[in-house]
Amino acid sequence: KGNVYAGGGGLGSSKSKLFVVDAQGKEKTLAELDGIAIQAIAVDSSDRVYAATSPDGKVYRVDSGGKAEVFYDPKAKYIWALAVDRAGNLYVGTGDEGEIHRVSPNGAGSVFFRTEEAHARSLAVDSSGNLIAGTDPSGLILRITPAGQGFVVYQAPKREITTVAVAPDGAIYAAGV
Repeated sequence: KGNVYAGGGGLGSSKSKLFVVDAQGKEKTLAELDGIAIQAIAVDSSDRVYAATSPDGKVYRVDSGGKAEVFYDPKAKYIWALAVDRAGNLYVGTGDEGEIHRVSPNGAGSVFFRTEEAHARSLAVDSSGNLIAGTDPSGLILRITPAGQGFVVYQAPKREITTVAVAPDGAIYAAGV
């Protein structure tokens, strides 16, 4: 719908803020969530916003009126990334254990894939429904099938893949530090 969402937070506060800027450029605070910072945001096909807080955070689902509810708790130190597939499943990339959780639209979730890395740092979904994940500390870019079979697409010379994106032609773009 042309909205842009951004998360904020900072040391010294136990609340983080989810901001929305609409297509006309009007901005507002959509919700305040428990947690130091919002680390990841995703929007599903029904325009529900998911925001993940860190550290020791949770995934919140926020409606267009700003009502927020805890949607999923992966019980992980960090939640680094969120992505939604065509079926409405939410993928949650976590840290310290490098797990990726799959959460159904009703909020039931479990570990979908273990990366064997410390952090599943970034996520995207390609047109075939494969999950693309960037990791830390080995700088891996993984392709994980809907059945949960993963393989390394590329090992970057950087240790941390902070974001991944998939172009319409299937090309994978990644940023590493």
